[in-house]
Amino acid sequence: MSTDPNLSKFATWTKVLINYCDGSLHQGSNKISIKYKDAELYFRGADNTRSHFKYLLEKYNLAAAERILLTGSSAGGIATYLWTNYVRSLLDNPAAVFSVPDSGVFLNVPSPETDIFKM
Repeated sequence: MSTDPNLSKFATWTKVLINYCDGSLHQGSNKISIKYKDAELYFRGADNTRSHFKYLLEKYNLAAAERILLTGSSAGGIATYLWTNYVRSLLDNPAAVFSVPDSGVFLNVPSPETDIFKM
């Protein structure tokens, strides 16, 4: 994210950070809330993410971008996998989108605390 050309090849690029906010890997789109204990939860990450891209299209002419690098780590890495084709669909030149997910794989394996690891 550095703007220093000595530190980053992307120093002069426009950067947009889409924060992760609802625990749904940027995929939630539930119109009604879910009650859990004393909380009311709203899973609308996909709605929020689409709104961000709509704003970028309208305010900054995202569709005409020469190059876009989509990246993220952890939940953002999963979002990178899931949103790349959507971003490509918004552009005049879909080949301008490059995707580099970082640590976006969640393996469903037993933890050391489970019986499978006990002898």
